[in-house]
Amino acid sequence: MDKQLEHLSGKYGAPRQLTLELPALDFPPVSRRRHGEVCMAILRPSGGFLLQTKASYPGSVMRLPTGGIQKGEAIEDALLREIWEETNLEVDVARFVAAIRYSDGKRVSRFCTYLFFTRETSGVLQSNDPGEKITEWVEAKPTQLPDYAGKLRDIVPSWSNWGRFRAMAMDVLFEDCNSHGL
Repeated sequence: MDKQLEHLSGKYGAPRQLTLELPALDFPPVSRRRHGEVCMAILRPSGGFLLQTKASYPGSVMRLPTGGIQKGEAIEDALLREIWEETNLEVDVARFVAAIRYSDGKRVSRFCTYLFFTRETSGVLQSNDPGEKITEWVEAKPTQLPDYAGKLRDIVPSWSNWGRFRAMAMDVLFEDCNSHGL
């Protein structure tokens, strides 16, 4: 994994290494066997980032698309595969924004979210994987990310830890956009 991170850092810039605290780590996907996921910040030509929701999410909250890294799969390969599966878009990877780990104050999970900033170059937005069950897409301007993250944090109590977990990547992306003048 260290060699992959070194390669990706050389190609897309060194990511911020973060450990963010959650109330608990015992919820999917953090508690599953997957060691990590890619998080796709896809900037469309309109200047908005793609956010998605699924029928199973309470209140139809919107979040950045993510996807699991398969056993033995390279992080960059997972990123490009997941973008194709979920969006059918071609992108240029602009930068490796962050590698985010999670803690409950007592332990740090093995699970890591690898957040990448990408720019759409072509394609028609559609899911190539019906198993994803994506029900809606929206485009959020960088300045709107905190509002969407706030809705994730205010989600129904039984989903609150998941909502906080999903809001964190938007918070990090918002900070990255501010530091790059977006």
